[in-house]
Amino acid sequence: MAQARVARPAGAGEEATQIEAPQRLYGGSAAQGGWLIVVDMPPQADGRHGEPFAGEAGRLLDNMLRALQLESGAVPVHLMRTHRGATHPASTSQPFEQGFDAHLAAIAPRIVLAMGPLAAQCLLRRNEPLGKLRGQAAELPGLPGVQVVATYHPAYLLRNRGDKARAWADLCLAAARF
Repeated sequence: MAQARVARPAGAGEEATQIEAPQRLYGGSAAQGGWLIVVDMPPQADGRHGEPFAGEAGRLLDNMLRALQLESGAVPVHLMRTHRGATHPASTSQPFEQGFDAHLAAIAPRIVLAMGPLAAQCLLRRNEPLGKLRGQAAELPGLPGVQVVATYHPAYLLRNRGDKARAWADLCLAAARF
Protein backbone atom coordinates (compact mmCIF):
# COMPACT_ATOMS: atom_id res chain seq x y z
CA MET A 1 0.00 0.00 0.00
CA ALA A 2 1.34 3.46 -0.86
CA GLN A 3 2.14 5.79 1.96
CA ALA A 4 -0.23 8.66 2.62
CA ARG A 5 1.48 11.95 3.30
CA VAL A 6 -1.32 13.54 5.26
CA ALA A 7 -0.11 15.86 7.98
CA ARG A 8 0.58 19.49 7.43
CA PRO A 9 3.66 20.85 9.15
CA ALA A 10 3.29 22.91 12.28
CA GLY A 11 3.42 26.62 11.62
CA ALA A 12 5.53 29.10 13.54
CA GLY A 13 4.65 28.90 17.22
CA GLU A 14 2.43 25.88 16.61
CA GLU A 15 3.15 22.56 18.27
CA ALA A 16 3.55 19.49 16.10
CA THR A 17 0.58 17.20 15.64
CA GLN A 18 0.97 13.81 17.30
CA ILE A 19 -0.92 10.56 16.80
CA GLU A 20 -1.24 7.53 19.05
CA ALA A 21 -0.92 3.91 17.98
CA PRO A 22 -4.26 2.44 16.89
CA GLN A 23 -6.54 0.56 19.26
CA ARG A 24 -9.01 -2.05 18.06
CA LEU A 25 -12.47 -1.12 19.26
CA TYR A 26 -14.57 -3.78 17.61
CA GLY A 27 -14.12 -6.59 15.15
CA GLY A 28 -13.43 -10.24 14.85
CA SER A 29 -10.33 -11.91 13.49
CA ALA A 30 -9.94 -9.72 10.38
CA ALA A 31 -7.32 -7.04 10.93
CA GLN A 32 -7.87 -5.12 7.70
CA GLY A 33 -10.58 -3.66 5.56
CA GLY A 34 -12.72 -1.97 8.16
CA TRP A 35 -13.15 1.44 9.69
CA LEU A 36 -10.46 3.74 11.06
CA ILE A 37 -11.63 6.49 13.36
CA VAL A 38 -9.16 9.33 13.90
CA VAL A 39 -10.33 11.51 16.77
CA ASP A 40 -8.98 14.69 18.36
CA MET A 41 -8.16 13.72 21.91
CA PRO A 42 -5.74 15.89 23.87
CA PRO A 43 -3.87 14.19 26.71
CA GLN A 44 -4.87 14.74 30.31
CA ALA A 45 -2.79 17.03 32.53
CA ASP A 46 -0.38 14.19 33.33
CA GLY A 47 0.17 13.49 29.62
CA ARG A 48 -1.72 10.19 29.56
CA HIS A 49 -4.87 9.46 27.59
CA GLY A 50 -7.94 8.05 29.23
CA GLU A 51 -10.06 5.27 27.81
CA PRO A 52 -11.69 6.17 24.49
CA PHE A 53 -15.21 5.67 25.86
CA ALA A 54 -14.77 7.44 29.19
CA GLY A 55 -17.09 10.27 30.19
CA GLU A 56 -20.10 11.66 28.40
CA ALA A 57 -18.27 12.29 25.11
CA GLY A 58 -16.99 8.72 25.10
CA ARG A 59 -20.44 7.32 25.75
CA LEU A 60 -21.82 9.44 22.91
CA LEU A 61 -19.10 8.13 20.57
CA ASP A 62 -19.86 4.57 21.62
CA ASN A 63 -23.59 5.13 21.04
CA MET A 64 -22.91 6.61 17.60
CA LEU A 65 -20.85 3.58 16.59
CA ARG A 66 -23.41 1.19 18.04
CA ALA A 67 -26.17 2.93 16.08
CA LEU A 68 -24.23 2.00 12.94
CA GLN A 69 -24.01 -1.56 14.32
CA LEU A 70 -20.21 -1.44 14.22
CA GLU A 71 -19.96 -3.22 17.58
CA SER A 72 -21.29 -6.40 15.94
CA GLY A 73 -17.74 -7.43 15.07
CA ALA A 74 -18.52 -8.00 11.39
CA VAL A 75 -15.74 -5.57 10.40
CA PRO A 76 -12.74 -4.30 12.33
CA VAL A 77 -12.97 -0.82 13.80
CA HIS A 78 -9.77 0.89 14.94
CA LEU A 79 -9.30 4.19 16.77
CA MET A 80 -6.31 6.51 16.50
CA ARG A 81 -6.12 9.56 18.75
CA THR A 82 -4.47 12.77 17.59
CA HIS A 83 -3.43 15.89 19.48
CA ARG A 84 -0.99 18.76 19.43
CA GLY A 85 1.87 19.22 21.81
CA ALA A 86 4.35 17.35 23.91
CA THR A 87 3.78 13.77 24.90
CA HIS A 88 4.18 11.82 28.12
CA PRO A 89 7.38 9.72 28.16
CA ALA A 90 5.31 6.51 28.40
CA SER A 91 3.11 7.59 25.49
CA THR A 92 2.96 5.81 22.14
CA SER A 93 2.63 9.16 20.35
CA GLN A 94 4.55 9.79 17.16
CA PRO A 95 4.56 12.73 14.77
CA PHE A 96 1.29 12.51 12.85
CA GLU A 97 2.67 11.80 9.39
CA GLN A 98 5.15 9.19 10.56
CA GLY A 99 2.71 7.49 12.94
CA PHE A 100 -0.21 7.49 10.54
CA ASP A 101 1.85 6.10 7.69
CA ALA A 102 3.38 3.43 9.92
CA HIS A 103 0.02 2.02 10.99
CA LEU A 104 -2.10 2.61 7.89
CA ALA A 105 -0.75 -0.32 5.91
CA ALA A 106 -1.41 -2.76 8.74
CA ILE A 107 -4.99 -1.55 9.24
CA ALA A 108 -5.77 -0.98 5.53
CA PRO A 109 -9.14 0.67 6.24
CA ARG A 110 -11.86 1.01 3.65
CA ILE A 111 -13.21 4.18 5.30
CA VAL A 112 -11.67 6.77 7.62
CA LEU A 113 -13.85 8.85 9.93
CA ALA A 114 -12.14 12.05 11.07
CA MET A 115 -13.75 13.34 14.28
CA GLY A 116 -12.81 16.91 15.10
CA PRO A 117 -11.04 19.72 13.26
CA LEU A 118 -7.44 18.64 13.90
CA ALA A 119 -8.04 15.11 12.60
CA ALA A 120 -9.98 16.36 9.57
CA GLN A 121 -7.47 19.05 8.61
CA CYS A 122 -4.48 16.72 8.95
CA LEU A 123 -6.07 13.86 7.02
CA LEU A 124 -7.47 16.02 4.22
CA ARG A 125 -4.49 18.40 4.10
CA ARG A 126 -6.83 21.36 4.16
CA ASN A 127 -7.04 24.31 6.54
CA GLU A 128 -10.72 25.11 6.23
CA PRO A 129 -12.93 25.00 9.31
CA LEU A 130 -14.54 21.66 10.10
CA GLY A 131 -17.95 22.99 9.06
CA LYS A 132 -16.66 23.24 5.48
CA LEU A 133 -14.88 19.86 5.53
CA ARG A 134 -17.75 17.77 6.85
CA GLY A 135 -20.76 16.55 4.91
CA GLN A 136 -18.79 15.00 2.04
CA ALA A 137 -16.58 12.03 1.32
CA ALA A 138 -13.11 12.78 0.00
CA GLU A 139 -10.30 10.53 -1.11
CA LEU A 140 -7.49 10.19 1.41
CA PRO A 141 -4.60 12.08 -0.19
CA GLY A 142 -2.06 9.59 -1.49
CA LEU A 143 -4.32 6.54 -1.13
CA PRO A 144 -6.76 6.07 -3.98
CA GLY A 145 -9.91 4.27 -3.01
CA VAL A 146 -9.79 5.12 0.70
CA GLN A 147 -12.47 7.65 1.60
CA VAL A 148 -12.38 10.14 4.49
CA VAL A 149 -15.51 11.60 6.04
CA ALA A 150 -15.05 14.45 8.52
CA THR A 151 -17.50 15.09 11.33
CA TYR A 152 -17.88 16.78 14.67
CA HIS A 153 -16.14 15.55 17.79
CA PRO A 154 -18.51 14.01 20.38
CA ALA A 155 -17.47 16.58 23.03
CA TYR A 156 -18.48 19.35 20.62
CA LEU A 157 -21.85 17.66 20.09
CA LEU A 158 -22.49 17.66 23.84
CA ARG A 159 -22.07 21.44 23.83
CA ASN A 160 -23.86 22.00 20.51
CA ARG A 161 -26.73 19.55 20.42
CA GLY A 162 -28.18 21.21 17.32
CA ASP A 163 -25.35 19.69 15.26
CA LYS A 164 -26.12 16.08 16.24
CA ALA A 165 -28.28 15.60 13.14
CA ARG A 166 -25.42 16.80 10.93
CA ALA A 167 -23.02 14.41 12.69
CA TRP A 168 -25.46 11.55 12.20
CA ALA A 169 -25.71 12.43 8.49
CA ASP A 170 -21.89 12.30 8.31
CA LEU A 171 -21.81 8.86 9.92
CA CYS A 172 -24.51 7.63 7.54
CA LEU A 173 -22.47 8.99 4.63
CA ALA A 174 -19.39 7.08 5.87
CA ALA A 175 -21.47 3.91 6.23
CA ALA A 176 -22.84 4.33 2.71
CA ARG A 177 -19.31 4.75 1.32
CA PHE A 178 -18.16 1.63 3.19
